[in-house]
Amino acid sequence: MKNIFVLGLFAIIFASCKQGQTITPTPLPGNKITGKWNIISVTVIPRDSTGKAINNGAVYIEPPYYYFQFNADNSWVENLGPAANFSFGEGGSYVLHADTSFTLVNMNLPSSPEECKIASLTDTSFIFSHQKTTLFNGLTPGYLEYVFELKK
Repeated sequence: MKNIFVLGLFAIIFASCKQGQTITPTPLPGNKITGKWNIISVTVIPRDSTGKAINNGAVYIEPPYYYFQFNADNSWVENLGPAANFSFGEGGSYVLHADTSFTLVNMNLPSSPEECKIASLTDTSFIFSHQKTTLFNGLTPGYLEYVFELKK
């Protein structure tokens, strides 16, 4: 009888803890990148192996439905689909390093985090960049710098 009482007590406590309890993540203090950011343009700048720009690069204006969503729980999504319920893009987690940089971890490539530099960040405008190594003409090592211009 004592075992049934203890078991019943645990069941009641467990049920009362679950009812009506919602847990929402607390936003990090000073985390200004949270929210939905429309991708206005992406500029791709070719750089040589020393990091010097080879030219001014190319600016690609993006469709109005491209966006990044940075969440308070340190998750992110990049949506490149035309419909609101269509998710074609990337996602994962991020780590903010003050207002100067952050690291994107793609859930499909967790072993290859992207180090991103914040060039500008206000309540309505966000510009960041990251670089990827490349071989120009299949031979010459260098980098491609991607500069994202975002607006709320």
